[in-house]
Amino acid sequence: AVVSTQSTGKSVWYKIKSGQNVDTKKLYFYWLCSDTKVFGWLNSQLKYILETLEELGASDYLEVRLHLTRFNNDKEMMENVAANQGSREDAITSLPNTQTKFGRPNWFKDFVEIGEKHAGNDIGIFFCGPAVLSESLDHNSSLANAKLEENGVDSMFFYNKENF
Repeated sequence: AVVSTQSTGKSVWYKIKSGQNVDTKKLYFYWLCSDTKVFGWLNSQLKYILETLEELGASDYLEVRLHLTRFNNDKEMMENVAANQGSREDAITSLPNTQTKFGRPNWFKDFVEIGEKHAGNDIGIFFCGPAVLSESLDHNSSLANAKLEENGVDSMFFYNKENF
């Protein structure tokens, strides 16, 4: 749901920029792509939002997590990634404070980590995309809720999806 997430991100960014109160404390934006070319069309907007949030002192508000799900062993790309390790900008997308990961996210691990980091808060997951991924997110958010409860962490994930 890049378009709906982009809209949400821009709305929150505008509120922060104009000094309005924002109830959302943190926005994690996951973008899974099978090809590096797909990242291109949203890069300029994401980069602008990330840089503006940094200028406003709110750089920790939006965390972009990019995942390249297919890898064609592109030697030039791998050399670029290796040369840019530890850089402020991602070697593939040039987004600030972002590092593209290879493979799919470990949703359960990520959700537990996010739940622990934001203890005492309700956490919404908003998704639009393939049914198989939707089922995985729903299932893993339920598993994470059980694990957080077992660990005495009072965070709760709420799964929401959109279909077009």
